[in-house]
Amino acid sequence: MSIPLISNIGFTEVNSAGNLNTKAGTAKSKLPIQLFKLTDNISGNLTLDNNSAHKKIILDTNGKTILNANGSPLTTNSDTTLELKGSGNIQCTELSVSASETSSSFLGTKTISEANNSTLVVANVNTDTTVEKYIDSSGGNYSYRGSTIDSSGTFTVGASTPDASSVFGSGSSYFNTSGGTPLFIGDTAVGASSPVGSNYRLSIANIPPNTVSQLRMDEYANIGIYQYFGAASGHNRYSYQPTLHQLNGVGNRRLWWRFVRAGNDRSFVFTNNLNISCTITGDVLNNDTATAGGTANANKSNTTNGSFSIAIAISGNNGSGQPFAFQSVNDGSGDLLTTDYTGTLSVRAF
Repeated sequence: MSIPLISNIGFTEVNSAGNLNTKAGTAKSKLPIQLFKLTDNISGNLTLDNNSAHKKIILDTNGKTILNANGSPLTTNSDTTLELKGSGNIQCTELSVSASETSSSFLGTKTISEANNSTLVVANVNTDTTVEKYIDSSGGNYSYRGSTIDSSGTFTVGASTPDASSVFGSGSSYFNTSGGTPLFIGDTAVGASSPVGSNYRLSIANIPPNTVSQLRMDEYANIGIYQYFGAASGHNRYSYQPTLHQLNGVGNRRLWWRFVRAGNDRSFVFTNNLNISCTITGDVLNNDTATAGGTANANKSNTTNGSFSIAIAISGNNGSGQPFAFQSVNDGSGDLLTTDYTGTLSVRAF
């Protein structure tokens, strides 16, 4: 009767992440057959180095899992194939990767290697735009603020590019001057198509950022400028009180406001090089979805700031029920054999 030579087998119980060769020890690692058996769930990575003495290597999950939220669960660099056995799942659970650029002057392409070299391109968009709106006033004094122009003004130039709230300071007493210069350019008769060449009554050269105070202007008899310091007795005046702009004695007139904008948008275009859709969240793209090979884009208006911080998230399973992940099950140079393995492996999304 022959007796098995069990002295050729190196048996090692594994209950934590780390290097399997180290766990086996120097003496046991010299044996040709290596059997590793999990005795606990593993959080992290198990690594196997090449050893020319090894002729057969088995990893028995024994119903336990190997899960790595930050990379591949296995790294086998052995020239001998690692044979998997048991029913325990072996999965990368990394479902989100991040990318950022801290330089506000950044323009160009950010390559995101963790997402199969998906890219985020930041570019300057020349969107010099003049926006013009009017409000019809039917007699008496007229008081207004930024929110008044937002809610009541009628566009004649520029439509909603940019929109009224970004132009005139929605909900505030001042005009939002980010990216351009707002002007009160005058009045015409109600129904006039434009104040340009059509009986200007008042021209304000500039409204400084976030203020309603102390503006220089030409004064005409038709429109009153209330409480402007230094005005001669009997002249019309302009209000610089903190809550309202006020025009006195306007009568039945059409009042015109214009916003001359100096471009400087930044566009952000994400190209998805994964094999599946992903969702991008962050300060420039927020809950935007890019299909496999597709794009998602967003603009920052009135800015030269090209910085960003985003996260790219994936979810779901492939047709075989394997959950997608950003890393492979094995990121080493060696091979895996799964003939006798009944657990579920994750699958990389690219």
